Amino acid sequence: MGALFLIALLSFTAVIYYSFAGMKRFMSAALAYGDRQGRQLTQDSRSALLRRINSDLKNTAFDQARIVGLLQENIAGAVSGVTDDVLAGRLYWGHGNPALLLFRDRPPSGAAPDQYVLCHFARETPESLQTRENVKKLSTAVPFLFELSKSSPFIRSDAIIFPDGVQLFHPWRKVSEQYDARQRNWYREAAAGKGQVCWIRDGKEAVICARAAYDGDRLMAVIAAEIPVKPVFRQVMAVRSNDLMFLTDSGGEVISASTEFQDFSTTVREFRQWRKAGKTGIFRLENGGEPLWAACAAVPGCGWNLVVCQKENLAVKSIHDMEKLLETERQLAQSGFERRIYEMVPVYIGLSVIILVLILLLGYFLAKQLTRPISTLMKNAHAIGNGHLDHKIRLHTGDELEQLGNTINQMADDLTRYIRNLNQAARDRQRVESELRTAAEIQSAMLPEPIMERSDIDVCAVMKPAREVGGDLYDFVFIDPTHLFFVIGDVSGKGIPAALFMATAKTLMRGFAHNALSPSEILQQTNNYLEEGNENCMFITVFCGLLDCMTGEMVCCNAGHNPPVLLKPDGNSSLLRLPSGFPLGPFSRKEPGFYSEEHIQLKPGETLVLYTDGVTEALNEKNELFGSGRLKLALSAAQPGKNPLRGVMDFLLKVLHEFTGNAHQSDDLTVLMVQYKGTGRKGS
Repeated sequence: MGALFLIALLSFTAVIYYSFAGMKRFMSAALAYGDRQGRQLTQDSRSALLRRINSDLKNTAFDQARIVGLLQENIAGAVSGVTDDVLAGRLYWGHGNPALLLFRDRPPSGAAPDQYVLCHFARETPESLQTRENVKKLSTAVPFLFELSKSSPFIRSDAIIFPDGVQLFHPWRKVSEQYDARQRNWYREAAAGKGQVCWIRDGKEAVICARAAYDGDRLMAVIAAEIPVKPVFRQVMAVRSNDLMFLTDSGGEVISASTEFQDFSTTVREFRQWRKAGKTGIFRLENGGEPLWAACAAVPGCGWNLVVCQKENLAVKSIHDMEKLLETERQLAQSGFERRIYEMVPVYIGLSVIILVLILLLGYFLAKQLTRPISTLMKNAHAIGNGHLDHKIRLHTGDELEQLGNTINQMADDLTRYIRNLNQAARDRQRVESELRTAAEIQSAMLPEPIMERSDIDVCAVMKPAREVGGDLYDFVFIDPTHLFFVIGDVSGKGIPAALFMATAKTLMRGFAHNALSPSEILQQTNNYLEEGNENCMFITVFCGLLDCMTGEMVCCNAGHNPPVLLKPDGNSSLLRLPSGFPLGPFSRKEPGFYSEEHIQLKPGETLVLYTDGVTEALNEKNELFGSGRLKLALSAAQPGKNPLRGVMDFLLKVLHEFTGNAHQSDDLTVLMVQYKGTGRKGS
């Protein structure tokens, strides 16, 4: 009992000490956690508010630009209407009022200028056009000018300018005798626009909406409306009076801006740099050293841009207020938390003492109950750990120890099954690898033997499967002493199924070739045999040919395969563009002549290079294709006129290997080269 009392006393002292220290650490951790949460809340609030401000700013720019666009669209529609009337000749159909058309006269005393139209003639206008009859004829345009002025409250004046120098202005104004509107930029741009509505700045205070009326290629007149910028800009500012705005033309020149801008040149320079960089979204500007958030929106139809700005300090004022409020609340929470912690210290210590006493009492009685099953569990677990997986732990305590023993037993059973399955999987894999090696050897044995001791023909071929076995094929065989049948093909898919399909197709084509069938008949018969029982719809692309070794005449036929390359002795190469045909296997074709034949005359020294898409679609580490262009360049660089056919093949494979590097071979690779030498004799 003395030892038990000493243990209890030491435990009590340790609990008191570590409880106080733990509460101190807990208080510090809680305060740090609260501080992190406050900062995170502030950051989240700032981000959310900034997102909302940015969204509102972009929406405002878009809406305000749309307002400007609608105003321009209304004015452009009115100008286009008068232009259409000019094209239709309606200006000269109605009855004008010559009294409203003044020529070098002022309006009557007391009359408003907007009730009259000025008819002005340029200096080189012919005298025949300045007659009273012509003026009377021109007076029919007065109602149209009046209607154009009334079509929009933003139109200050309008005009019709004829290419012969006749100029109509409304309302009446005094112009110098030397004035010629045809020399103005807005007239020239409208005339060059060929009937397109043009918006051109006219000084700093106004823009001109103009459109030329063309009858075919003949310019009839230019109709223009003058719009002062400030009223239009005030109309836009009336919707969002608290924002700063400025309007630019398509060249980035400012048309109008809010009066609140201080150092406007700096602001415009930064805006042009932003546009030149091709950026989008919200951007920052400076207004006399004060940062602004800005959004730009294009005005529909004219190439203008409206920039809406908001002062950064006003936008984030609520964020700063929130940060101050959160800091105050955090300080209050910290002081209250510390006070509450110190109030709970006596209660916590008392509860700790009570719990410690109860633990000591219960521990004394439970120690005996726990020691025995734990010892048994450790002994049996040690036996299982030594490799006796069939050993079982038997505990009947009815608690977690019994569950732990059952779990260890289940783990031993699972481990036994896993080892057994792993051994079986290893045996199965060894068997499959052995079968694949055998299949690869069989496939290699099916390849034809090289042609030896022939002076009229040379054949070189190579095949590299992407896996142990592949779906590519090539074959060549003499069906008589002077005729060589050759074929290359590519089966859809890879592995064992493709290899079996390939072997079947190769056997069929060789057999049909020995039966003296033409290339087209060989392909059609092979296709019909392969279609039978082809439930998986496998197919094979094939190029085959029959070469007369005496004359160099070749009859070839293509069934969906890559076009071959014709390589000349001097290194020139070209793709033979032959009818592609239909691959063999999916569908039966009973009608004769389904596959078309081509006749090609090979000259001595020329080589026909056949290949599968494993060559042209070979990928390097940058996922670039080798392609037919690199294939022709490699064949030309091999110097076929100086090197034997085997050397040309080795050079091509070297170039292909250097191109792919360490990239994985993704498809079967097959190349077949047939060279006609032309030095043989019949029967050789």
